[in-house]
Amino acid sequence: MAAHIFEDLEDMEDLEGRYLVIYDFAQSAGESTHHGFFRNLNRILEMGDGRRVQKSVIDCRRLKTARAIEALCKHYQARDIDIYEVKGTLEARR
Repeated sequence: MAAHIFEDLEDMEDLEGRYLVIYDFAQSAGESTHHGFFRNLNRILEMGDGRRVQKSVIDCRRLKTARAIEALCKHYQARDIDIYEVKGTLEARR
């Protein structure tokens, strides 16, 4: 599935930058996310350039990777999916 998602995005302009993908699945207590989601997410991360920041937050350096994760989330019916373009990071206060 991951390869198919990237094929569907083949004609999309790929922009370099920094993008955060934040997603959430609506789940009842004790219910887990489909294992196929995580298997395909790991493949997208291997094929693209994303890295996990937290369980449902992925940091990407390419827009195409962020859009691929968005498509995967939609396929597995995530409740919420947002992509944010990061303009910069703040240094920690000392």
